[in-house]
Amino acid sequence: MGATREHSVDAQQAAGAWFEAAAVEPLGNGHIHRTYLLRPDDNSAERYVLQKINGQVYGDIPLLVEQTARVLAALSTDLVFCAAYQVPELIPTRSGEPICTIASDDEHQVWRLWRFVEDSMTCDPPTNRQQIRTAARAFGAYQRATAVLEQLALVETIPGFLDMTRYLRAFDATLGRSELSEREAAAQWIARVQENRDWPESLLQFNAVIHGDCKINNLLFDQQGERVLSVIDLDNNMMGHWAWDFGDLVRSVSFSRGGFDKLDYQACIEGFLAGRGDKPDPDELLTEHLATAPAFLAFMLGLRFLTDHLAGDEYFVVPKHGENLQRAIEQFELFNQFQSNEDRMRVCAQEVLGQLTTLTQPLYIKKLRLGQKAQDQAHHCGHGQYEERGYNHPNNDEMAGLAAGKVTFAFFPRLHANHCRNGATKHFQ
Repeated sequence: MGATREHSVDAQQAAGAWFEAAAVEPLGNGHIHRTYLLRPDDNSAERYVLQKINGQVYGDIPLLVEQTARVLAALSTDLVFCAAYQVPELIPTRSGEPICTIASDDEHQVWRLWRFVEDSMTCDPPTNRQQIRTAARAFGAYQRATAVLEQLALVETIPGFLDMTRYLRAFDATLGRSELSEREAAAQWIARVQENRDWPESLLQFNAVIHGDCKINNLLFDQQGERVLSVIDLDNNMMGHWAWDFGDLVRSVSFSRGGFDKLDYQACIEGFLAGRGDKPDPDELLTEHLATAPAFLAFMLGLRFLTDHLAGDEYFVVPKHGENLQRAIEQFELFNQFQSNEDRMRVCAQEVLGQLTTLTQPLYIKKLRLGQKAQDQAHHCGHGQYEERGYNHPNNDEMAGLAAGKVTFAFFPRLHANHCRNGATKHFQ
């Protein structure tokens, strides 16, 4: 979404909620939010990311703000996750609010500010399989850390965002009112949809908190591209099927790398399961979900692009009509690759699962040791007594804090500074 001069004026006004004086400039080319790099005019070296939340996509912004706070709290109270990754840091306004609202000519704009992750970059496309494995591990670890929120049953920030049944109904309704010429031009791909409408019931269940947008460009790597610094873009956290995150990662990696590759797929499995650190399903069902989820996500995205093309490009705004059809074709072709390689993917998944004999903890922290003093501190930090096999879930009182979207930590600064690179004390509210 491009930033016009008028938009920059709005951003400058919003920046005043955080700093008396600051410079802003457009940052990136995000499709949803308008994003700016903010530099305070106080001679400091600190930088921030200023975002205008897209109220057309996220209609219930208070809900979005509340659930983001819960996710940040869950990540920040998980010592295992903090030991490996920086938790995105949301900066409160000078008045202590998590967001800023300004009035423009035609809308009330909602803005937020994140701390900029220095010395970071994206790796899209990934240049090697170790990057893929590292990326998958980060998303798996993220899913494990947010699992504590499952009992809160997070609400969809975008209603029906990953609801295949809803997308099929929308496709049927749109197809019925579309122009004959449009249907004829897309006949091959319309037929592809009609031939693949039935999906296993087990893959449609909502059984986990998911990231909801596991593309590799939603990870920040270090400058060497060897280590993930932070998992970003938290807006689509919601209940879903755990395998949807995995499937979307495989889909995005395959798309960016020019098509399906068995070794890339294997790297995704190895990393994701290592990050999750547990077995989400019995082995047979786990294998099936690992093998079918990439096709499911590619089909869903192709279906969305095709529906929007037939509707006249209402959701995915494109420079010229026909680009959404081309996007749909690309995803359906990827879907075909996944389908034709499904048996190979199933065998690959079985082989990896056979090798990973211990999935009770994230593999990358198996060697992590804390001294007795740190163990005692961890016990008092609301994580339960630290054990080598992992951490206990928060107790009921701590869950109540998460449910309220409020977690305060001013505990044992040294421990927190060592394991959470975001600073010793934080308060999300």
